[in-house]
Amino acid sequence: LDVLSELVDPEGVLVEEAPSHREALHARLPIQRAGGFLTTGSGALGWGLPLAVGRALAGGGRVVCVVGDGSALYSVQAIWSAVRHRAPVTFVLLDNGGYEAVKALGRRMGAEDIPGTDIGGIDFPGLATSFGCPATVAEDPKTLRAELIRALEPAGGGPVLLRVRVARERTAAYGD
Repeated sequence: LDVLSELVDPEGVLVEEAPSHREALHARLPIQRAGGFLTTGSGALGWGLPLAVGRALAGGGRVVCVVGDGSALYSVQAIWSAVRHRAPVTFVLLDNGGYEAVKALGRRMGAEDIPGTDIGGIDFPGLATSFGCPATVAEDPKTLRAELIRALEPAGGGPVLLRVRVARERTAAYGD
């Protein structure tokens, strides 16, 4: 997120749907201007990808969408729409292999083991590519900057997905 903060266009639009990483994102990518940051105020999941595509199609330059792997699964077909309409959007998919925000909410309600919240092994770059969207992976911090630069300035100008492997750890979401 620090590297993204250095590289993202301050005049651009950032869409955020990464509940497990929301606090860290806000600490590193503060809201700079009206209309430059889009998120939700509720606990709904699945709106980030389609919102980013729609906002990108509305014009005004490249949109960056930071989305968690769990959130992406609710509406991953939005990547197909982005490809079909050549939407200028960069999807930065933070992959921790699970619905960590759902786990945190469960812990807050006294449930430690929430079934169906471990979703590792999904090939998000392969899925994006099957929709026609160029995709790459950043698993090594040493290559992250170069991968982000390529994802933020893709050759074709349309959508691109960058999967970033992040640590699977308990989150402080929902007062956990």
